[in-house]
Amino acid sequence: MHVETTDRNRQRKWDGHPAPELTSCPATEPSDDGLRMTEKKSQLCSRANVYTQVPDGGWGWAVAVSFFFVEVFTFGVIKSFGVFFNDLMDSFDESNSRISWIVSICVFILAFTAPLSTVLTNCFGHRLVVMAGGLLVSTGTVVASFAREVTHMYIAIGIVSGLGYCFSFLPTVTILSQYFDKRRSMVTAVASTGECFAMFAFAPGRWTIAVYALM
Repeated sequence: MHVETTDRNRQRKWDGHPAPELTSCPATEPSDDGLRMTEKKSQLCSRANVYTQVPDGGWGWAVAVSFFFVEVFTFGVIKSFGVFFNDLMDSFDESNSRISWIVSICVFILAFTAPLSTVLTNCFGHRLVVMAGGLLVSTGTVVASFAREVTHMYIAIGIVSGLGYCFSFLPTVTILSQYFDKRRSMVTAVASTGECFAMFAFAPGRWTIAVYALM
């Protein structure tokens, strides 16, 4: 008797609601609030693009080219920052050790905030995180042009731009695995040469100044 009453109560709660659609999410047993939980899971699953087979090309080549330019404007710029070293020492009248902290803080923030970049990528997707990273890099560079003290450079280039470099670089590396399988190693290696080309091009001071002026 008790079992029949419970079944009837559950039937009344499910009446009037459409049956939950099958998704790629793990199946859940319906309970008193089973419908609500199933709907939440289906919404979360609809955000991610699930590929039945890695295309090994197609739009992935555009992603690889984008990764090349991300390498140019992240590690390429960071490792070419030394062309400003003597000028910054003269402008701020600081020692070489205090000026060196600018890039040191930037690289530390880039590596230390990697877990944050991963969490944001899983929540909002690769594209939005990379765009936010580019905005942070541009903002930090512009603010740094108005710096009056070396501590301002620590915040602008070290923290703001460093966080932007992390948001731009890490998601671009991981997204290649969704587009390439057999050619993944080759494509990653070729796209990573953007750092080398950037250091070769930016090493003369005039090229670096032109890039920062455009940014």
